[in-house]
Amino acid sequence: MPIIEQELTECLQKMKVVYLNDPIVSVRNQTFINVLHDYCISELHNVGITDNSFQIIKEATIFGSHKQKDVDVAVIENINGPQIIIGIRSQMSSISKNILTYYEEIIGDCISLHDRFPMTVLCYVYLLPKRPIKEVTNELVNLDRAERLFERIAGREDWRAPKDKYEHFAFLKVDFDEDPPKLLETIPLLCIDNFFDNIVKTYNNRKPL
Repeated sequence: MPIIEQELTECLQKMKVVYLNDPIVSVRNQTFINVLHDYCISELHNVGITDNSFQIIKEATIFGSHKQKDVDVAVIENINGPQIIIGIRSQMSSISKNILTYYEEIIGDCISLHDRFPMTVLCYVYLLPKRPIKEVTNELVNLDRAERLFERIAGREDWRAPKDKYEHFAFLKVDFDEDPPKLLETIPLLCIDNFFDNIVKTYNNRKPL
């Protein structure tokens, strides 16, 4: 079942309101990104992650190959551990300056978690604005460049494949100048429309017969 467009629009609108209320505090205390966390958890429920054997945990601590990782959303099975992990990030300012650093960081997290849990369905949601909505900046965001970067680390179909790619990756290009905010098109591999359905399909394909 594809996502309900209205629910995503409401999520983006709420994020905009929270951010404009206080850009610095809303990022620092995570009230801005927590709106997107809650949306992702709601969508996991919508696609059927409701079994009593699962826990959906926000801000879970998971052990990677060398150290513990704080992950944004984890679906943890009572006996077999983390089955689905979703990282969530947004950049609302200084995007060109920091995106490569964050890019390398999320690749490192991907490798570390796949080292320890090779069959876990590891996913990511990355939000970037078409234009930063802080009035003090005139930064131009190169969304096409970001799209090319994310395309390289998406689409890990086989759990025995190299560990530096995410099973599924959603790139949210958002025009916050619109009211309500408008989600811009991206390539099919990075589209959020069937992101949560694809997560469940991959999880089901990896379950033992």
